[in-house]
Amino acid sequence: MTLDKMRQTKFNNATLEEWEQVALKSLKGKTLDSLSTKTLENIILKPLYSLADTANIPASQTAIVRQAKKSSEWSIAQFAEGSTSEATLKEIIESLGKGNDVVHFKIEKEHFWNADQIEELAALLTKHTAILDVTDNPGFLNHFTDLKGLVIGAEEAELPYARTYFLNGSSIHQAGGDVVSELASVLVQADAIAGKTSIEKLAEKAFVQFSVENHFFMEIAKIRAFRVLWQAFGQAYGKTDIAAIPVHTETSLRSYSALDSNVNILRAGNSALAAILGGTDSLTTYPHDYLTGATPTSNRIARNIQLVLKEETHIQRVVDAAGGSYYVDTLTNELVEKTWTYFLTLMKETTIEDRETKLLDRAKIKWEEQLFALSTRKKSLIGTNTYANPDDIISSSIKQTDYKRFAEPFEQLRKSFQESPLKTAIIPYGILKDYKTRMDFVSGYLKALGISPIVAPENLKPVDLQQWIDDQNIGYVVFVGNEEQTAGLVPAILNETLSVPMDVAGKFEEYEDWLDAGLSGCIFAGQSLLEKGQQLLALAKKEDSNDNA
Repeated sequence: MTLDKMRQTKFNNATLEEWEQVALKSLKGKTLDSLSTKTLENIILKPLYSLADTANIPASQTAIVRQAKKSSEWSIAQFAEGSTSEATLKEIIESLGKGNDVVHFKIEKEHFWNADQIEELAALLTKHTAILDVTDNPGFLNHFTDLKGLVIGAEEAELPYARTYFLNGSSIHQAGGDVVSELASVLVQADAIAGKTSIEKLAEKAFVQFSVENHFFMEIAKIRAFRVLWQAFGQAYGKTDIAAIPVHTETSLRSYSALDSNVNILRAGNSALAAILGGTDSLTTYPHDYLTGATPTSNRIARNIQLVLKEETHIQRVVDAAGGSYYVDTLTNELVEKTWTYFLTLMKETTIEDRETKLLDRAKIKWEEQLFALSTRKKSLIGTNTYANPDDIISSSIKQTDYKRFAEPFEQLRKSFQESPLKTAIIPYGILKDYKTRMDFVSGYLKALGISPIVAPENLKPVDLQQWIDDQNIGYVVFVGNEEQTAGLVPAILNETLSVPMDVAGKFEEYEDWLDAGLSGCIFAGQSLLEKGQQLLALAKKEDSNDNA
């Protein structure tokens, strides 16, 4: 086709009904509802959004989001974390010289700042804005009365050019909460401050922080929804023209893992892009090896994530680039509605302590839901509960953070199996093409626990199997075969009474009978990885104690 003909080509408008018919054909008997997904916030995500989905969205939503940003830029606010005041100051200076925009660090109790260091820091603060956490030493601010930026831990400080009312959207996230809980918690905190001061003072001195996860579109919608909720909050207090407040974000450590830590680079990049598209005013990206000790190289990579996004994607040239997407606009509106309803429910509680208790109770439930999804592998954490690298060694010291982390129970199991190895074998029966899928599943399942199984020769006779187990010093075996091979051979092997526990791969009607005959258990899709890991760890420790007897 020539270029001229291509230009003249026209496409017929497709209707939603036509799309549904084509989709149903490809689903091979499944319904369209099977393409929908329910989120942690109880929002149903549809496979396709159209203009009709935006019919009930207030016309002001996009305008509120866009007017909240003074420009399309955001500030790179990498966190400086030194072992001493000298090391912290050095890191601040180096980072500012390599693309960082903000002086961002926490004043540690044990750090002593001498007069020269304070003078050097003061000079930096005249040129750069700051994000400071002075919770452990509020008096440190006495040296910097002209500070510009955001300050945590000094609500009563007299800093005319800084915002000191900290609305912490990260705390509920760190406790395991969902997006609705995060947004509602910010409104609860804002109400408490406005009640003590005034809505005008709150608007003048407040700023908010959110942690941004890997649920890309949900996190974009979260920040956009906050802008709309802030306006609704102001209107509820009689201030219809409440000014937007700065939004600071950090890449969440909730999905960070000490296992296969390079994957954390992808997580940080995903979160950073979501925060920027959502309209953050400043952003901190954590190094991929933050949990085991960041290096100059990993700090550089973390900073460069933002520099690349800023210099090579041009997203800093557009305000609210996600606005106009039927999906994102609909998701934003649903978050606004659900959060406001939940906020009003929380406000029925008498005290802020009661409201915080309810928020934490909900966060606990949401955390358990997420952990269950990870344990059953309905949700993936690459390198941790799926596609695990058996050669990964868990560090003896993993940095403690304020976050509940998804990977933590898996890391603990991996570390336990490092200390108490369980020599495991997969015993295959049948033809490779018939059992390979099950064998690969079992192998990946066990590797996620920190167990690297070896594979026995095919189709060993029971007597030969026992000899092979003895020769290889095996402590636990898993039978793998197709339906027919498993049903026929498992009883025969159990009759021989192996010297080690045996599990079977898959779920079978005869399972209860096999348990009575001596089967140890089974491994199947949807099984709790963490529960099975604890069972096998108990077996490993029993083997370990027998070896040491």
